[in-house]
Amino acid sequence: MAIWIMWLIAAALLLVLELLTGWIATFCVGVGCLVAAVLDIAGCSLQWQLAGVVIGVILAFIFIAPFVNRLRKSRPHREAYNSNMDALIGREIQVEKSIPQNGLGRVRIDGDSWQARSSHGEAIEYGATVKVTGYDSIILIVKPI
Repeated sequence: MAIWIMWLIAAALLLVLELLTGWIATFCVGVGCLVAAVLDIAGCSLQWQLAGVVIGVILAFIFIAPFVNRLRKSRPHREAYNSNMDALIGREIQVEKSIPQNGLGRVRIDGDSWQARSSHGEAIEYGATVKVTGYDSIILIVKPI
């Protein structure tokens, strides 16, 4: 197998790792591997290829990493979006099965029935309006309004 193919495989693995983890360092090393592959195709020796990796990594950290970091900062963070369980926090809903003191009851949100527990352990009667304040696994924590 030609050395340039090994450099390309290494670069591809590093770029996939960067996509999975978000580590900009693996991306920069992947760029260095791409530089080494080009140098091997151009007929350069292994010493020049290794120097190309080093230079490629350094240049990627200097020029590409700040650009990628600016892109990441300009986009809203994932935490800014409420999805899944986080989207339920703050909702005001009705109790559909009474919540006994320090026990579990049920509430319905958008047609889905959820187990619920009082935030302070107090009993909450059927039909009471409550607000979702958090969750513990798949159990909603609610407080009476």
